[in-house]
Amino acid sequence: MQILKPSYAAGVDLGGTTITTVLVNETGRLLSQTKCLTEASLGVDTVVNKIVNSIKEVCGQAHIETDQLTAVGIGSPGPLSTKTGIVIDAPNLNNWVNVPLRDLVQKHFKTNVFLDNDANAAAYGEFWVGAGKGIDNLMVITLGTGIGGGMFIDGKLYRGPDDTSGEIGHIPILLNGPLCNCGNRGCLETLASATGLVNRAIHSLRFGVSSLMMDFCEKDLNKLTAKMVHEAALKGDKLAIELLRETGFYIGIAAAGIVNLLNPEMIIIFGGLSGAGEFLFAPIREEIKKRAFPTPAARVKVVPAILGNNAGAIGAAGIALMEFPPQ
Repeated sequence: MQILKPSYAAGVDLGGTTITTVLVNETGRLLSQTKCLTEASLGVDTVVNKIVNSIKEVCGQAHIETDQLTAVGIGSPGPLSTKTGIVIDAPNLNNWVNVPLRDLVQKHFKTNVFLDNDANAAAYGEFWVGAGKGIDNLMVITLGTGIGGGMFIDGKLYRGPDDTSGEIGHIPILLNGPLCNCGNRGCLETLASATGLVNRAIHSLRFGVSSLMMDFCEKDLNKLTAKMVHEAALKGDKLAIELLRETGFYIGIAAAGIVNLLNPEMIIIFGGLSGAGEFLFAPIREEIKKRAFPTPAARVKVVPAILGNNAGAIGAAGIALMEFPPQ
């Protein structure tokens, strides 16, 4: 009888502020984890060393050697190339351009390293062991400073030939709307991201609309955060509630298009804003019901993610195991 050796994968979620690293087994069970500051302003070499040390740390916590790793996965802001392992352009990482991140990490380990988009990594985590487990056709929408996404078609992560699929944040929603970082106007990201929500709140507050948010930010609008908007809504603040519902309305318009285009079984909302609950989810579901074809609209479930801040790192490890399965 052949005894199969356990498989381990390290997953890294490289963010503009923090690096989250986990160690999982072949079933996605979390074995150890660590976090550290990214400090991208100190240069590429510093960030790479932090990634390498974090991988060694999670292996040490679990009492395994790095040589025992089946694979290492890294989820990074893009755009990037999964084929070459190069981060093409990442403004949130102190304007990284053409950084061969995969190879820079690879030379420190004997195992295979795989690089993917951070939104794809978070999506894979939820697909593998999160809210989307057992669902073959789904879309994960990540709501943060920006808006990203990952999609699964017939159980397979779809990246597109240029690794740019899932960019739901750049679906045009509002003609002649706010200018987006991508150069277009009225993208979903400008309206429904955490940044977009805060910008719309500031616009209303500057026109003198009464709100608890002014107390929360101590009347300094530069201190206003999306979390403050949510906290005000929980206390019954009318403006905050309306802003969150409007955010759900914009996301719902984009989601309805996804439902008509891809016929997903599930749409998972990931990121800090997903904690807004029914303030956000009710208008999303309402717009899907109103705008999408009845049959796919009735099928699709809109749910919050369940893996929290570890989704990206767990998903990166899962993608690495998918790309380099145990021999």
